Amino acid sequence: MTDHKKTKDTNLFTRRAALGMAAGAAAIPALAATTQQASARPLEDVLSSSTLRAGINPTLVPFGTFNDRNEIDGFDADIAKELARLMNVELEIVQVGSPDRIPFLQADRIDIVLGAITRTVSRALVIDYTIPLHTQTVAVLTKDETSVPINSLADLNNPEVRLVQVRGTIGVPWIEANAPEAQLTLLDNYPDTFRAMQQGRADAMVDVIESVVIPMQEVEGVGWRILDETISNTWVGVGVQKGNHTLRDFMNIALFELHQNGFVDATWEKWFGVPMQTPVPLNPIF
Repeated sequence: MTDHKKTKDTNLFTRRAALGMAAGAAAIPALAATTQQASARPLEDVLSSSTLRAGINPTLVPFGTFNDRNEIDGFDADIAKELARLMNVELEIVQVGSPDRIPFLQADRIDIVLGAITRTVSRALVIDYTIPLHTQTVAVLTKDETSVPINSLADLNNPEVRLVQVRGTIGVPWIEANAPEAQLTLLDNYPDTFRAMQQGRADAMVDVIESVVIPMQEVEGVGWRILDETISNTWVGVGVQKGNHTLRDFMNIALFELHQNGFVDATWEKWFGVPMQTPVPLNPIF
């Protein structure tokens, strides 16, 4: 990310904070019940290989983004680099999309996954989580001109409302449970969902605001609004393959240290321009 763009993004997020928006993005896995799970690399194998493979989603700015050298950068990349440094190994960043995050982990293509992977019960059935890395807030992103007025969560449950969502994201099950009457279009990535909103093919989406508020501002010609009524606060950890307890246990110790020494908070403010809305409480018991 260039300095100019980083400054611009920071200003946008600060503006968002001034408007009192809550935040958060994330995604639910397509639980990949049929995905065949390859054996994870335990801690000793990661150390002996001298490489930590981290899956990061570069479309969730500023969690992940491409810098002017076309390298994946952002909050998640900085956290992954520090984790690798603490392990005294090299970091290999693997690009993942929201639907890919858990399948890549299950297929042993990565050792850990970041990318705003919200802690949910359904995901905990198929992967293990570390302690929380950060928090997020789920809310409704809409715009001034919609097919019907949208001013509250209850307004979404209307057959005339057209919702758009990235496959595998946390908004999908919420919509299925709370707005089953609405029309729902599922797309593969965030740029396509923003384009659908821009072109008038969709009225709203449900997502973690930290992940969408900056990229949405890059889409011109849309009077974006975020409902004041929020859905939930979520906890976001680092994902490891199910049963890889040696690697998860190390990550817990390392993340506790990064919270304790202020690295996580400083990195958050570096990329978001404001403090984390709901700080992660420091707890040495995992």
